[in-house]
Amino acid sequence: MLTNCRTMRAAVLLSALLLAAGVLLGVIAMMTPLTVPTSQLALVLVLSAALLLAVIFLVALIPGVSRHMDECRH
Repeated sequence: MLTNCRTMRAAVLLSALLLAAGVLLGVIAMMTPLTVPTSQLALVLVLSAALLLAVIFLVALIPGVSRHMDECRH
């Protein structure tokens, strides 16, 4: 489960990378002849980044996890 500080940070970074990849692929989709499949993949990447970030936020709200997260160094 996402209770470790490093795991939470890694999940946030993964979310950021998915978002960046989706935006980059969206820009590339406008220049390629396969616009529809490429833009659909970009949409899936961006939505999965948002979903992952929402899951991380909800896990951080769990009382035991939030107490553990208070002990993390920032």
